[in-house]
Amino acid sequence: MITAETNKEYDFSTPRKQSASGIIIMFANSFQHIVRALALPLILIIVKSKDSGNLALILIVFLSLLTIVLALYAYFSYQKFTFFLDEKKQEFIINSGIFSKTSLTIQLNKIQQVNINQNLLQQVVGVYSLEIDTAGSEKKEASIKAIDHATATILKQKLLSRDLAENETTNIQADDQLIKSAPPLLKLSINTLLKIGITTNYGASLLLLTGFIFGAFQLFKDYTDALDIEREQFTKMFSQGITIFSLCFLVAFSLIIILATNIIRTFIKYFNFKIIKQKGALAVSSGLFTHKNVLLTPNKVQLSAYSQNYFQKKFDLLNIKIKQASFDSADKEDNKKSDIEIPGCDEHERDEVLKMILSNVPAKGAELAPNYRFIFLQTMIWIVFPISVFALLSIYALPLLKNYLLMVIPYIIVVGTMLYFEFKRHRLYVDEQFIIKRSGIWDVEHEIIEPHKIQAITAKQYFWHKAADVGHLIIHTAAGVIHFKYGNYTHIKSLVNYWTYKIEVSKKDWM
Repeated sequence: MITAETNKEYDFSTPRKQSASGIIIMFANSFQHIVRALALPLILIIVKSKDSGNLALILIVFLSLLTIVLALYAYFSYQKFTFFLDEKKQEFIINSGIFSKTSLTIQLNKIQQVNINQNLLQQVVGVYSLEIDTAGSEKKEASIKAIDHATATILKQKLLSRDLAENETTNIQADDQLIKSAPPLLKLSINTLLKIGITTNYGASLLLLTGFIFGAFQLFKDYTDALDIEREQFTKMFSQGITIFSLCFLVAFSLIIILATNIIRTFIKYFNFKIIKQKGALAVSSGLFTHKNVLLTPNKVQLSAYSQNYFQKKFDLLNIKIKQASFDSADKEDNKKSDIEIPGCDEHERDEVLKMILSNVPAKGAELAPNYRFIFLQTMIWIVFPISVFALLSIYALPLLKNYLLMVIPYIIVVGTMLYFEFKRHRLYVDEQFIIKRSGIWDVEHEIIEPHKIQAITAKQYFWHKAADVGHLIIHTAAGVIHFKYGNYTHIKSLVNYWTYKIEVSKKDWM
């Protein structure tokens, strides 16, 4: 039974503070930023210093004063941070700032997503963070770093439901308990996580490994310069030690590192991943060190996509990606971070998720294939042009390159095969309910959009393509674009007219 005290506890109409544990969270966040900024200079000062006794005393005093300052800053930041919900104006207000006070007002109808997360420190302290994301925002609009789970859950429901009254607190609490006890629609096992780790994200892991190697070399250079260490002996050792065997060993070691990195990243990100059906929505939670909880509502989904590569097909695995309205930033990584990923599901689970989001399982309609000019242009760019440049350089500028002319043959085979599969898989499928774009070389991706979610349509044709009746189609959505290249331009124009009509007469809203 819900009493007046309970209703008051979850009344957000008056300004309220975070949990008192928020002081610890704010202090830790400030401390880690300072440590990251000062770590390298302090290490260099310690190494270069000749009077270690006085330096140790100075460092102890400095760190003590820094700790006191950061603790005071965290305390006053906690005191000045308040939030409340104005249900009459349908606004959520956050006040913060010590010297420069800030008041952030968020319209409830613009809230795109509310996430409940918990990092490692928050798990120790026993609090959660609540992050609010609005449509058209380049980054998270607001974040409350330290509140208890019950408060976070009820505030999240109120922010998303907009018109909830105080007397509905009972239902919200009951729904939260129901979510926790409900059987999951999808739950990833350790075995599935292992399969995901060895079949995905090769490119990301390779880039991560490359960045680590370059970073290690740069750090080595900086420290040898700072410590006046001669690098000639190291350089000589490396130049003399490189053999065919060592190169093979290095390649094999790199592959092992990439696979290990994939597996570790997968376990950290998707540990205890599960999806639970809620009233008209999906609750998605995952994370080892940082627990993330996302409520996915179908009406806010702009683009749905699923992908699969050769190895995943053997394991009967699919990756689903759900895209909501996002800021069209130049930094695409910011947009990718806001995507909701559902890895490791089979075809039946994929259909259940898509049915929940789209009401129906999308079926491939009429197929549009690209003109042969698609692969012709790619062949000119990736095969003919590079080989021509290589040949000219080997003849006129760098004769030593003639020794490597045989490498052109495997290059043509590999790149030609990739271009063939790119052309073969570049397709657009259209029916009355859905538009499906298929693409990819290794990971074959299917992007799905409902016509009423379209924000704008562009049909483009270059003048040299008029005689061949070839053109391009660009479908703009609030979560990105779908680009179909080198299709039949007459057909494309008829589709644009049809979708424009469908958008005009549709009674469905895009969000």
